Amino acid sequence: MIEILDPGIFSTIQDLGRWGYQKYGVSVSGVMDEVSARLANMLVGNDENAAVIEFYMKGPKIKFHTVTYFVVGGDVIIRLNNKEITPWTRYKARTGDVLTMEFLRSGAYGYIAFSGGIYIEPILGSRSTYLRAKIGKKLETGDKIPIGTDYKIPIVESLPESLRPKYSNQVEVRVILGPNEDHFTENGIKTFLSSWYTLTSESDRMGYRLEGPKIEHSKLGPDIITDAVPLGSIQVPGNGLPIIMLADRQTTGGYAKIGVVIRVDIPKVAQLRPGGKIKFKQVSVDEAHELLLKRERILSLIKKMIYGKAIYTKIKVKKKDFKIFVEEIKD
Repeated sequence: MIEILDPGIFSTIQDLGRWGYQKYGVSVSGVMDEVSARLANMLVGNDENAAVIEFYMKGPKIKFHTVTYFVVGGDVIIRLNNKEITPWTRYKARTGDVLTMEFLRSGAYGYIAFSGGIYIEPILGSRSTYLRAKIGKKLETGDKIPIGTDYKIPIVESLPESLRPKYSNQVEVRVILGPNEDHFTENGIKTFLSSWYTLTSESDRMGYRLEGPKIEHSKLGPDIITDAVPLGSIQVPGNGLPIIMLADRQTTGGYAKIGVVIRVDIPKVAQLRPGGKIKFKQVSVDEAHELLLKRERILSLIKKMIYGKAIYTKIKVKKKDFKIFVEEIKD
C-alpha cells in the first residue's frame, strides 16, 4: 500500500468514470483529462481504466509501504527520496521510499499511476470519487491506500518528449452547435463563436464558469425542459455567460445549451487554470467523429510502441515544427 503524508491541494482517486448510471441520477465523474491518465496507466502496465490519483495544481507527498512501479503524468518537478526524477517516466519504488512533487508548471491536473492500479472497492463498477454524492473522499494525511498486483511491465519506460501532452492556458476548442440553438439569437451565436472567454475561479470538476461578452438569448429565453447534460455541454443561463460541464456534471439540467465541446478537446479545457483564455470554433458531427477516431488510433499506436509492438520516429517537416509518427511493426 501507499500512505499519504501530505494530500496536496485537491487529490482524489479517479478512473475513466462511472458509466451507465446517469438514468438513475448518478454522475459519471472520472478523470478530468482522460488522455494524460490513460498514458500514465500505459507506462506502468495497467489497463487504461485503472484507478489513479488525480491532483489539482500540487500533488501529494506519498510514502511507499510496498515495492511497486509508478509514473507521474504532468508538467511538474518530482523527487523520489529528495532526488529529482522525470515525469512521464516509470520508476521502481521500494518500501520506505518517499515521493514528493512541486506545483504544476503548466496545466491544472496531474496524475499518478501505480502498477496494478489503486485497489479500493469499486462502487457501481467504478473507483472514481464523486464528492457531491459522498462516493469516496478527498485524500487526507494518514490515508493508506492499497495497490493492485495485476499488471505487466511494458518494454518502454519513458514517453518520448514529443508524445507527452502539452498544456496551454490559452486554447481554441472545437464545438458542435446545439442542441438548443433556437434559444439563442443569430447575434448571440456569433458572439459565442467570435469572442475570447476567461476561466473564473468559480470553477471546479463539475463545471468551468467563463467571463466575457454576454451571449444573447432568443425570445425562448435561457430555460428549457430539463434534459440530459453530456460531457462538454455548454450551458448559458440568464446572465449570458457560458458554463462548460465536465467530469462531475449533473445528469440533467434546465439551462439552454448553445454547444458541446468535442471529446478530443475536453482535455484542453480541463487543463485550463483560472484566468486562462478560451475561444470556440464550430465543427460538424462528422468532423468530431473523425478527430476522435484519429486520436484513438494514435493512442493505440503509442500503447503498441510502449509494449514493443510499434516503432517511434520523429520527422522534421518544417522549421520548429515536428510531425510525430508511430508505426506498427508488421510481422
